Amino acid sequence: MSDGTTQEQLELILLRNESAPVLRPKSPPSFISSLLTIAGGQFGCVAIAAIAEICFARLLGPAPRGLISLCLMAVSFGAMVGSLGSEATVVVWISRSRGQHQSTWFPAVMLWVASGSLLSAAAWAVLYWQVHPSFLKGITSGLALLVLLSIPVSVLFSVLMAMLVGEERFYLRSGIALVNRIAALLAFLVIVVPLGRRAESAMIGNLVGLLVALGIATAALRPFFRNAWQILRAQAQLIPTVLFGIRGQAGTLASFFSYRLDVFVVNYFLDASHVGLYSLGVIISEALWQLPAIVAVALFPRTARTVGAGADNFTCMILRQVSLITVAAALLIALASPIAIPLIFGARFAPSIAVVWWILPGTVALSLGKVVAADLTARGLVNHLPVSAVIGLTLTLIFDFLLIPRFGIQGAAVASSVAYLGSGVYLLAVIQRKLKTSWKSLLLPSFAELQGYARFWSLFRAKFRPLSTDSRTTRAS
Repeated sequence: MSDGTTQEQLELILLRNESAPVLRPKSPPSFISSLLTIAGGQFGCVAIAAIAEICFARLLGPAPRGLISLCLMAVSFGAMVGSLGSEATVVVWISRSRGQHQSTWFPAVMLWVASGSLLSAAAWAVLYWQVHPSFLKGITSGLALLVLLSIPVSVLFSVLMAMLVGEERFYLRSGIALVNRIAALLAFLVIVVPLGRRAESAMIGNLVGLLVALGIATAALRPFFRNAWQILRAQAQLIPTVLFGIRGQAGTLASFFSYRLDVFVVNYFLDASHVGLYSLGVIISEALWQLPAIVAVALFPRTARTVGAGADNFTCMILRQVSLITVAAALLIALASPIAIPLIFGARFAPSIAVVWWILPGTVALSLGKVVAADLTARGLVNHLPVSAVIGLTLTLIFDFLLIPRFGIQGAAVASSVAYLGSGVYLLAVIQRKLKTSWKSLLLPSFAELQGYARFWSLFRAKFRPLSTDSRTTRAS
C-alpha cells in the first residue's frame, strides 16, 4: 500500500459516519505556546527523573540500578509491540480531523491495543519463564512479574498520551507526565522502607506512577471511551488502522533495538553492575534529547495540518535552532561530567564519565534525527523510518559484539554513538532532499538568528544587572 493510498483512506474514514458525535473544532495553539507548555512539563519531568536517578544511585548502587534498566527496557519493548503503532495512527487521525472526532476509528484502535497488549505480555511470560535467556540474567521472578503487569498499563498510557498530542492539549499532557514521575518517585521512597533497597521497590513505584497517571488521562478522555466498545461499527476501519500503525512501528521497533540492545548485550557479556554504570552514562548523555523530544511533539501535529502551507521553511528553521542548542549543550555536559557524576551520584559511578564522552557525538546527531522523524511521520513518509532504524540496528549489532567483549562499557558507548550517527545522518539526508534545501540552510543558523540570540542574552543580562547593582549599593550603605 502506497503512502498516498494510506492517507486517502484515513481522510475518507474521517468523513464517514456523519451521525457520529462531533466536537466543536478549536483553533490550534501557536507553535511557541505549544513548545513552552511541553517544555515546562518536560523539564519538570527531567528534574524529577534526576532526583530519582540520584536516589537509585545512592540508595541502591550499580547492580540494582542495572536491573532496573533491564526491566524498564523490557517494559518499553513490550509496550511498543503491544501498541501495534497505535500512537502514530491516533496523532495523525485526530490532527487531520480538526475536531471532527468520529466514533468508528477509535474502537478499532482500542481493539488492536487490547489484542497487542495480551500478545506482548504472553511473549514476555514465555521468554522469561520458559526460555530463560542469558541476557536477562539477574532478573528475579518478582521483577519479571512486575514487568508483565506493567506492559498493558504502559500500552494504554502511551495511546492516551498520543490522543492528547493529537488534540494539541499539551498543557494537560505535560501535567499528566509530571504526575507520573512524581507518583513513581514517591511510591519508591515509601516502598523502599519496608521492602528494602532492591530493584523491586523501584519497579513497583514505576507501576504505581503509571496507574495514577493512567487514571487521570482516562478521566480527561471520557468522551472517547464511550465509543471504545462499539467494535461492530469499526469493522471497516480495522485493517486501515493497524496497517498505518504497523508501517511506522516496524521502524520504531528497529530503532528501539538500535538504541537499547546494548543494555542487554552488556548484561550478557558482563553483569548488572556494569549495566548500571553504563545506563547512567547513557541517561546523562541522552539529556540532550529533551529539547528535540519537546520540539518533535509540538512539530508533529503542526506539520500534519500545514503540509503545503509553509511547513517546509518552518521545519528548516526549527532544525537550525535545535542544531545550535544541542551542540552547545553537549559541550557543557562533556565539561561538567568529570566533576558532577562523582559528586552527585557517588564515586562508584565514576566509570560512567567515559561513557558520556564516547556517546555524546552520536547523541547530537540523533537529536536532530528525532525531530526529522516526527516531521516525516506527519508528512506520511514513514517508510524512511524503518530504513534509518535498520541502519542503526545493523551498526549496533556489529559494533556491540565487536567492542563490548574487548572494551566493556566504553565499547558499548562507542557502538551506540556510531549507530546513532548512522541513523541520524540518514534521516537528515532524507529531509534535505525532501525539502530541496542546502545543508547550510538545514543545520547552520543564519547571522540574523545568531543576532537574535545575542539580543536575547543582552536583554537577559540587562534585566538582572540593575538588581545586582542595587543590592551592592544597599550593602555598601
